[in-house]
Amino acid sequence: MKKFAFTLVAGFGLFAGTSVAFADEQTHVVEPGDTLSGLAATYQTTIDDIMALNASIEDPNLIFDGETLLIFSDGQTVDSKETTNSSANASSSESQTTSESTAAASASTSQASASTSQASASTPSSGSGVLNPVDGINYYNGVRESYYSQNVLPGGGLNIPGRHVASDGTIRDADGYIVVASDNQAKGSTGQSSLGAYKVYDTGVGHSGIDVYTNW
Repeated sequence: MKKFAFTLVAGFGLFAGTSVAFADEQTHVVEPGDTLSGLAATYQTTIDDIMALNASIEDPNLIFDGETLLIFSDGQTVDSKETTNSSANASSSESQTTSESTAAASASTSQASASTSQASASTPSSGSGVLNPVDGINYYNGVRESYYSQNVLPGGGLNIPGRHVASDGTIRDADGYIVVASDNQAKGSTGQSSLGAYKVYDTGVGHSGIDVYTNW
């Protein structure tokens, strides 16, 4: 959740029946995903005004996580609803400001969650796709699949009874099992890949998934 730092309203003045609140100072601690344009929209200010108050910002497209930015300074006004000079209405105005800030924080959190979900979707941990030579990598039931072409390295040292090339281009043994390599499964163990049942004959994959031996 975004972190906002607020200061109390310094005072109230009446001008033509309208109260204008002056903020001594308002700051914002930069979180992952924050941008100057987003902060300007959230606080109803401009990128130029924020940069003018923060000499540390040299590039408007580059702000750093954990950096505390000054959003409003002495003499700048914060919009408020028309009110009377009573303490009850002053409390109502303060509550409204808090609610609006909470809503902005929730919106920013939702946006960050959506970005995280999108990033996760680019590297899924499960799926029903089929390994192919074009994509090269596939995720099936939580297992990362990649292919190991026997056209490049024939792997002649492996003892694969009945080794043959199936119609789909996979290398199989006499029992029809697809030949794979795995670093976290014992040799001789079996499992199910997106291309069919497999048996582990080799190691040296370099990741937690499997290398499917193919003739691609």
